[in-house]
Amino acid sequence: MQVYRGLGVSEGVAIGKVLKIYSAFVNYPRIELASPDLVPNELQRLAKALEDTERQLDEVAKQSSDLIPEEFQNIFSGYQLFLQDKQFIPVVKKKIEEDQINAEWALIRTLADLEEKFLKIPDPYIRARFDDIRQLGERLMKNLQKKKSLDLSSLKEPVIIVCHDLSPADAFHLNRENILGLITELGGPTSHSSILARAMGIPAVVGVTDITHRVSDQAVIILDGNSGEVIDDPSDEKIDEKVDKQERISFYQNELEELIGVDCQLSDNHPVDLAANLDFIEELPLIRKLRIHSIGLVRTEFLFFLEDHLPNEEEQYELFLQIAEETDCDPITIRTWDFGADKSYGIFEKLLEESNPALGLRAIRICLANPDLFRVQIRAILRVSMHCQIKLMIPLVTRVDEVTKTKEIIEQEKLNLGITDPQLQVGCMIETPAAVFLVDELLDSCDFLSIGTNDLVQYALAVDRQNEQVADLFAPFHPAVLKMLSIVVNTANRRNKPVAICGEMAADPVMQMFLLGVGEITFSMSPNMVLQTKKILSQVDSDECKRIAFRFLNKHSLEEADAFANELRTSYAIGLAN
Repeated sequence: MQVYRGLGVSEGVAIGKVLKIYSAFVNYPRIELASPDLVPNELQRLAKALEDTERQLDEVAKQSSDLIPEEFQNIFSGYQLFLQDKQFIPVVKKKIEEDQINAEWALIRTLADLEEKFLKIPDPYIRARFDDIRQLGERLMKNLQKKKSLDLSSLKEPVIIVCHDLSPADAFHLNRENILGLITELGGPTSHSSILARAMGIPAVVGVTDITHRVSDQAVIILDGNSGEVIDDPSDEKIDEKVDKQERISFYQNELEELIGVDCQLSDNHPVDLAANLDFIEELPLIRKLRIHSIGLVRTEFLFFLEDHLPNEEEQYELFLQIAEETDCDPITIRTWDFGADKSYGIFEKLLEESNPALGLRAIRICLANPDLFRVQIRAILRVSMHCQIKLMIPLVTRVDEVTKTKEIIEQEKLNLGITDPQLQVGCMIETPAAVFLVDELLDSCDFLSIGTNDLVQYALAVDRQNEQVADLFAPFHPAVLKMLSIVVNTANRRNKPVAICGEMAADPVMQMFLLGVGEITFSMSPNMVLQTKKILSQVDSDECKRIAFRFLNKHSLEEADAFANELRTSYAIGLAN
């Protein structure tokens, strides 16, 4: 028995036989052309492969249109856009002509150059988009080499797919009845293979190094999408253990499904307001399925799909309208551009040169410094606010004038658009100690607040959340953080202004109990955490939450606070359901 570890990205346990899928990049010819006269032939081969690739993508999109959610079609649009991108096919052609090499080698070199550029991007979601480019390149390589594309629609028996990576185009052919699970060597929680696996309810583990070389076709393995384990040649005892876990997970998920459409409330019937974070367009079907009535955070940076430019007003408006129409959520909170720090983009070359980007030109600062791009987004938001209730949320506010200047731009664009009565509220995120201690003044200009816990902890504790060397110092239950959260919630409640919390802490049941003990607050979280939140919070009443908050606020050290948090996790069996 051998255990390999990766990242569990889609929950569940699968036990079954391996079906290995090999990458088109494993073996390819590297040929230096003997004569310039051979260059036109290679260019012709590339043109034919490009034509075949475009045709295949069109066919897959048409065949899948009735089988998959409409918004997944955006992935194919992204593929087709990148095939026309000046940084891709024209560069391959140039390498063939100037270096006098065959088309396959030129394609590999181009992809290697693009990968090097993407690896320099700090933001993990944007960085992961290279996986999509590589998958597109793999399809192009197959067509150059006249290899058949992957077709998983006609499998005759249940299997666990093991591959280097799985493209969205290939994933759309998955037959759920015969796909037990998915294991890839590449990918992360934001890769499309992970998103699609979650959307289709297929257990998945990604980032398992060299797994295609470590397991054999037809071998029986265990995949644990919760723990990230891949177990080759499992013992009978291990199989029995994982079968028991399968049954527990299935029972637990069935229990959670019963909570769809049920209001979240404490055991004493005190209502709790839940909202969804929207990171990727692929999450819209889940939000609709779970009947989540509002979206508490739309991260607008997810609009950048294989693009090197900002989306225009119409593109943004259409996307925001799609979100409104497909979810029926009311309200929808749209965060304005949050560029900079760990979200640097090639379109802002100056950001890539900053020595300390977390404290540099980012979020509202870059928007106010570039009012033309900011106005485009504000116009799109104003237009969609004529269709539903929209909350416009300003990130990384440290000064009151950042809010007032934004509101001035909004008023000017309302006049330019001829909009007199939009369904629009304006608020800001509380992500810095400065905002915490200016919260009363900010509320003079804001309709609502939302606490961005990831950045708030980072700035309060002087801990770079991207730095693995100090990761253990990133402590949400630090007494200083808890006191700041208390200040914000109490002040907003006193001023009768709505306050929400988003980020990882919003889905932590212990943090939820603490904040409910402090006051009224909305929790905005990943959609797949909503049902679990309903179940756990139904076990505690308002008085118990107040006692929990009182005890936390009287802890004088992180060690004391963490010990109390762990005590609560044990008492309420948090994290033990699976």
